[in-house]
Amino acid sequence: MSMISDLGTQVPSISELLYQRLREGILRGEFPPGQILRQEELAHRFGASRVPLREAMTRLEAEGLLILKPRRGYSVISLKPDEIQEIFALRAVVEEHAGRAAALARTDQDIEEVLAILSQMEQITVSSTQSASDWLELNLAFHQRIFASAGLGHVSRVALMLRDMVEPYIRVEVSLTMDGAQAEHRQIYEAFLAGDAERLGQLGRIHCEHTAARLLKAL
Repeated sequence: MSMISDLGTQVPSISELLYQRLREGILRGEFPPGQILRQEELAHRFGASRVPLREAMTRLEAEGLLILKPRRGYSVISLKPDEIQEIFALRAVVEEHAGRAAALARTDQDIEEVLAILSQMEQITVSSTQSASDWLELNLAFHQRIFASAGLGHVSRVALMLRDMVEPYIRVEVSLTMDGAQAEHRQIYEAFLAGDAERLGQLGRIHCEHTAARLLKAL
């Protein structure tokens, strides 16, 4: 079914819908790192015109998920190991700051919702592609919910943007990421529950460093 026929009258922006669809495809590995995204093919695939498609791709370029190459058009960002290391180093700084703020600002509702996500994560094992995908979605939700507890909108946006840039690589090595991350997530939650800003910030930084090490070793 085409993108246009799905819109109905309640969707305010075709460009927004295309943005969400392309972003999801990049993060899930449907459009892998380095792939050229040809506008005419995507327009046909989604049943949309090139104008809103170009708007969506420009937005994804600004977020670092696409890169515009002269005479070739847009391609999905492809990172070298040193660039992945750089992004994780930035993540460590931002997520340490966000964790400290979240520990001080979190409410009972924040704690309850973070625990609910963690509980779902701990019930999943990487036994299939779908279970791995489910875990990755919950992994993002877990950290996103903690960031939201800090009440720092700009910090949260930067943290999530940096996560998005390396998400396709994490999905390739999800078994390594998942096996090493489960215990760390529980520790992060315990610090969040206790309102321990120093420990939560430290754990957020260490979690980024460990994830980077596991990923770079696999690559």
